[in-house]
Amino acid sequence: AIAETPAITVTIEGVSEDRLVPLRNGLSIVRQQNSERLTQRSVERLHQQAQEQLAAMLQVWGFYQAEIDASLTKEENWQAHYRIDPGEAVVIETLSVEVQGEAGDDSAFTELLNDFPIEQGDTLNHQTYESAKKSLLALGEERGYFDGKLAQHRVRVNPDEGSATVEIVYQSGKRYQFAEVDYPDSVINDRLFKRMTPFEAGDPFRASKVLQLRNNLNDSGYFSSVNTRTLREQREGNQVPVSLSVEADNKHRYTAGIGYGTDTGARLGLGWENRYVNDRGHRLSVDSRLSQISNKISADYKMPFWNEKISTLGFNTEYKEEDTDTSRSKAFTTGTYYQRERGGWDETGSFRLLNEQYDIADESSSSLLLIPGISWSRTWADDTLYTRHGGNLSISLSGASESLLSDTSFGQITVRGKYIKSITANSRFITRAKVGATEVSNFDKLPSSLRFFAGGDNSIRGFDYQELGPEDENGEVTGGRYLAVGSLEYEHMFIKNWGGAVFTDFGNAANSWSESFEYSVGFGVRWRSPVGLIRVDIAQGISDEDNPIGLHIVIGPDL
Repeated sequence: AIAETPAITVTIEGVSEDRLVPLRNGLSIVRQQNSERLTQRSVERLHQQAQEQLAAMLQVWGFYQAEIDASLTKEENWQAHYRIDPGEAVVIETLSVEVQGEAGDDSAFTELLNDFPIEQGDTLNHQTYESAKKSLLALGEERGYFDGKLAQHRVRVNPDEGSATVEIVYQSGKRYQFAEVDYPDSVINDRLFKRMTPFEAGDPFRASKVLQLRNNLNDSGYFSSVNTRTLREQREGNQVPVSLSVEADNKHRYTAGIGYGTDTGARLGLGWENRYVNDRGHRLSVDSRLSQISNKISADYKMPFWNEKISTLGFNTEYKEEDTDTSRSKAFTTGTYYQRERGGWDETGSFRLLNEQYDIADESSSSLLLIPGISWSRTWADDTLYTRHGGNLSISLSGASESLLSDTSFGQITVRGKYIKSITANSRFITRAKVGATEVSNFDKLPSSLRFFAGGDNSIRGFDYQELGPEDENGEVTGGRYLAVGSLEYEHMFIKNWGGAVFTDFGNAANSWSESFEYSVGFGVRWRSPVGLIRVDIAQGISDEDNPIGLHIVIGPDL
């Protein structure tokens, strides 16, 4: 049992707060201060040891001539007191760090030496010295100098002069190269394995490349488990082999989900995927999404890892029916697309044929459009489920021409973004915006799916879904050529995962940039659930003379 009052009370004075804790933790007298088997003799022994331990620990920080005034008294319990005068710290007067072998010409070692953890003129710190030695050895291991060693490492201290000499010599030996990888028999062929391997036989070894290989295979979706290992003990000549073992994931995957949003009502999703149609890793998936305003079914055939530049080439087709308060449409789309990474952005290029029948403001029409498009998107976040700091940005371009199988010519650009910034430990500032513009030769032939509308959960709360936009002479919303909507929101979590928010939304869909904006204000409740933030908002449209009030419920991650 631990006594309520320690048998020995230990106090230390004369050192900074950041050094006080490690000094106390390093003393045997502190670790045993609650022992029930303490005697006068053992306490005196611990007291003497404490002075030696303090002197040794102070030397770690370069204080070789510290003076320790120690006292031990006994009243109701033992009182051990240590007053420290650390004196002047030892300074590194001479520093010599040398890299020998092939690593001497390695730029990574040059960068390390240019930013070495210790420098001439620094106060001697043995912890930093040990860390500096480890940094040389760790870099050698990372870059394939498996025979590397510290041929010399010593510190000579002259306490009387307050100076020290540090000498470190790292001998790297030769740098090993990757051997040819022996790929295991699996559901994909060696050619696809090689496309996911970020190195080739003969490349200089990098441990980070082995980690990247494992991540590539884990992220591919083909395998339930992946194990990579560098076989250092089996290195021969100047090559080191990498062992690779995988377990294939289930060929078929089935998904189902339910949800609710104020815009869509109840939602149901069902999906099926064949993860590997063939040993080239091709995938086939079918998805259906059903809701109170929209139903769609789509099929997607993907050919991942197409080449060094294009990560995915695919073909897709989709049938979608949508029935909102402003429009009804039936659309069939088929086309092809590619995906790649370019300068830190995810790029998607597409070519699709759209055949859409639509009713807007009691007028029916249909359009056939051949639409090339390209988009770039980027997301950055500390946590995409509940983001403290992060955001996303996307830019989309698309168009069609009457000279290429299209009923009308148009060009369209859409830019959207969201930014989240933590203000305090429990509060965030959230802003989002979406801007779009369309130039079209015959607006009547522009389908409802390509027109801009405003209003709804992720647009202007307080107004119904797609309720806002240009109107005809009967007051029916017809959709617009332009769109500009935005939102400012402040959120604070009051009790653990529960909080609230206040916000304002603004913007509109229009046929002219001079048309007026609509505005709304509101407040909401937030619950940080395991599946993402659940948002329940009440908003009022203050720009409308009827002052409409809307309830909005959204479930899902921030980004």
